[in-house]
Amino acid sequence: MIKDVMIRVTSLQRNDSGQDEKISLETPGKFGIQKGFSYITYQETELTGMEGTTTSLRFYPDSVNLVRVGKILQQQEYKPGEVTYSQYETPFGTLQMGVHTRGLENTISGGSGHMRIAYDIDLDGVFCHYNELTVDVWEDPEKHGNKGAAETTD
Repeated sequence: MIKDVMIRVTSLQRNDSGQDEKISLETPGKFGIQKGFSYITYQETELTGMEGTTTSLRFYPDSVNLVRVGKILQQQEYKPGEVTYSQYETPFGTLQMGVHTRGLENTISGGSGHMRIAYDIDLDGVFCHYNELTVDVWEDPEKHGNKGAAETTD
């Protein structure tokens, strides 16, 4: 089962000085279920600095896996209370990225819902910033019709 959905991805980064930077992207994408996990996939844009990259988030009962393919290559697991590592490959070089997942909430199922991950990032062993990734998913009304309003005819 694959559904057309709308996806809003909001990333909040807080550096060690306490300054916040927030980026939000709303884009069409896909929701599906495969081999015991659900997933969403969407195209990154110039806004995120990763244009030419496809991002997928795979939702498991106790973790989320992020997979990026294209201009950026990355596979990262987010598991509460754990530190996980990945290679973050860009056209300019590769960095070792460590993620300490502080919290994970996920209600995405059936093509709609909300997910939030709170985590610290280090690059090559040096703390960079605190991050919150929030994802909201809903069925694309242009693909599925207006499901929220009743129609009456005279």
